[in-house]
Amino acid sequence: MVELETVFRSIINFRDSKGNLTVPQEDLVRNFRSLQQVVPEQPDDKAFKVLYHFILNYVRDCDAASPELPSFEFIKTHFETVEGNETVLSILERIRVQQPYVGQDYKSILRQYNDDQRVVTLEKVLSNVNKIASTGMEFKDGKVKRILKGVVEGINYFARETKNLLRDLTGVKIESQIVSAEDAREVQEEYQRIKKDPTEALGIYTGLSHMDSHLKGLKNTELMLVAAWTGHCKTTFCLNMAYRALYSGWNTLFTTLEMSFPEIRRAMYVLHSCNQRRFREKYPEYADVIGKITFNNVTYGELSSKEEEFFTIVCKDFEESPDFGRFTIWQPPQSHVTVGDIDFKARQVQQEYQATGRDLEFIVIDYITLLSVDKDSRSRDTNENLNVIIKGLKRECLTFNNGKGVRMLSPFQVNREGYKEARANEGVYFPTCLSNAHEAERSADVVITAYMSDDDRKNGLIKFCNLKNRRDRFFDPFQACIDLQTKYIYDFSGDASRDPIRNMELVLSKT
Repeated sequence: MVELETVFRSIINFRDSKGNLTVPQEDLVRNFRSLQQVVPEQPDDKAFKVLYHFILNYVRDCDAASPELPSFEFIKTHFETVEGNETVLSILERIRVQQPYVGQDYKSILRQYNDDQRVVTLEKVLSNVNKIASTGMEFKDGKVKRILKGVVEGINYFARETKNLLRDLTGVKIESQIVSAEDAREVQEEYQRIKKDPTEALGIYTGLSHMDSHLKGLKNTELMLVAAWTGHCKTTFCLNMAYRALYSGWNTLFTTLEMSFPEIRRAMYVLHSCNQRRFREKYPEYADVIGKITFNNVTYGELSSKEEEFFTIVCKDFEESPDFGRFTIWQPPQSHVTVGDIDFKARQVQQEYQATGRDLEFIVIDYITLLSVDKDSRSRDTNENLNVIIKGLKRECLTFNNGKGVRMLSPFQVNREGYKEARANEGVYFPTCLSNAHEAERSADVVITAYMSDDDRKNGLIKFCNLKNRRDRFFDPFQACIDLQTKYIYDFSGDASRDPIRNMELVLSKT
């Protein structure tokens, strides 16, 4: 078991008998940065916490261009003469005799220390879960004492308490003083990597060329909202984007709070049956039924014999295609679902995917308004609760997978006044449609709107507008086609563009 004395030995400036540094300053600085990533909440031992904060403040007071770590003598003098902390002085003597480590060796030591601490924490949590599930257990929540009891309360407690247990060294840099040779080199390497492979900078595409040419896909750590009034195909848009992500190899978790698991699964298979590029050349004998397998006919078992034959091929294609992304549908069993619940489920799915060498890259939540707020953050104001939820989802985008991040998409219900304005302006929404939840505009990276008039619905048209695009200029309002029978959305430019996957490939080739 790695002790904290070993961890701290390699971030303190020691000198040998000849006055030479035992570890170069640049290595001490790298070690300290690694320590901040692995032990962000500092040790539990009070003396080590005091020492950690002293070192942290020392580094922050350094010249930004040349940070350094304090010497053993300086730290010892401080705690002898200024703070008079005997406990810190005693652990300094224990630290002095430890073996120093640098580079990957030090990262390995940190990883082992972190694993040891997680084992201790997990054992404690599991012990408490057992007590909660069997006999109940009292906890203090501020000034209020609460008793948690039963299996459900035990599971909820486990989800909350294990949220930070998965922290590990992932190679993700989330903190640095960037005016440095190290960061200058990394920025240049990042640019050359993207220049060599432009797809690395691209995100998940919608398949609608007018939108994709501006957004260039939903990027990692971004939150995208599709805002619309009731019945204006918010969920349908999310289904289409989720299908295109799946087909393009992205790994997805689709959380459904409105439709059932079988409905979402059925919708994905029906959307796959619309993929002209996938099936037209390989199965020309079924060309007349590609894109004609309707959701209702599958739901009620009313496909023609030829359609049924083709739908069997479609289903088998999902089974036999290794190039597709993974796609997990989750219909939560509980009535109240929070951002914490989604985080817990996402971490479970991430573990499943990592077992096969993949990462969870895309989360769809259908939809935000149906989420609940944790008890300790709950307000009587519904709009304030909605703001808390949106802020929490954006935070999840940034912090998921130990800082690697994740993309997220969700429908969002516009307010009534905003809908009235859009009706009066040919389907063009204004930011006031989000006024009931200001975080929708503030926290989201991309906000698009969808609108269908009665005539649009009859003619199979849907209008999209752009209320926010954090990275670039807004795209102009445009109309796309929608087949309400199959839920398929595609470009408004003739039969050749009915295949959004082809549109996506064209955009990628131009890029």
